[in-house]
Amino acid sequence: MGLIEYLKSLFVAAGAEEPEPELETTLEYKGFEIRAEPKAEDGQFRVQGWISRAGQIHHFIRADLLPSHETCIAETLRKARVLVDQQGDDLFR
Repeated sequence: MGLIEYLKSLFVAAGAEEPEPELETTLEYKGFEIRAEPKAEDGQFRVQGWISRAGQIHHFIRADLLPSHETCIAETLRKARVLVDQQGDDLFR
């Protein structure tokens, strides 16, 4: 083992796995673009995001606080799809 490999081994845990790819925070749904932007609050994450279409943007914030960033992204995207299903273009009135 060369000096460089030895020094690297000091800083990298043996058998360390590559980090998991981050969850996708943006999706296209029924012609709307949805973006999840969880907000860190008191050690949890608040559901919030944006829904846009044809240059119009609707920002939404919900009362839900979730323990993990990944769970919050998934829930934000789910709630945004429900908003689109229920209100469609009326979101921008």
